[in-house]
Amino acid sequence: MTAPLRTKQPHPIPTHDLALKQLAAESRSFAEQNVEAAPAARKLREQYEREILSLRDVKTHLEKLKARGVKPERVLKCLAAFVLLERDATWQNTVDANKANLWDLAERLRSVAGEVDRAYGADANRPDLFALSLGFRVPAVPYDHRKAVECMRETYADLETKARGFALIRKDITPIVRRRPIVKLLRHVCKPKPWSIPEFPPKLRQQLAELLNAICEKYAIKNSFTADSLDKTFKRHVLQPSR
Repeated sequence: MTAPLRTKQPHPIPTHDLALKQLAAESRSFAEQNVEAAPAARKLREQYEREILSLRDVKTHLEKLKARGVKPERVLKCLAAFVLLERDATWQNTVDANKANLWDLAERLRSVAGEVDRAYGADANRPDLFALSLGFRVPAVPYDHRKAVECMRETYADLETKARGFALIRKDITPIVRRRPIVKLLRHVCKPKPWSIPEFPPKLRQQLAELLNAICEKYAIKNSFTADSLDKTFKRHVLQPSR
């Protein structure tokens, strides 16, 4: 019997309120930092919304989408979120910096653990033996260094695990976060009525590609969209979000 194909499941994306509750449970200070940063991000997003709405080509596209039953304000929010993420988001740089710092700290601690182990293992570093070689007897202070070295080794192993965690965030979560505004945009545009079946005809694909490319050109975003690329995103993440 042929084994069923296994598909990679995406990371779940919690709602904003749920994510804040989970974050507060894990780290109150981290949650407070996020709450404090939210007004500035919202203000910047609203600024982008106004700028995008002032573009002549955008107004034309929004009128066409409105005739389809799509709410222009929802489209604007998605477009502004896309610009904000591409131009002003610094979290990817933070991830890279954290990963590098943790690897560096782990490597230094690994080196120190090795030096401590070698120092305690060398008889030349024992004052009592050195004094005895000169004909004097001094008391030796008993100390088992092995527990300290083992703790250091456990610590640098944990630091390496955390560094790998940031690397996984960079690899696995970054694509999800970056395409999230586009996926939301496609859901709004392709399913304007509740309980309707999402539709993405060629004419609409081309229109959205032109709209997104106009935004990219306006804000010098190094990205481009085609009717085919949007259709692939639609099929993979709107029609079949579990894959």
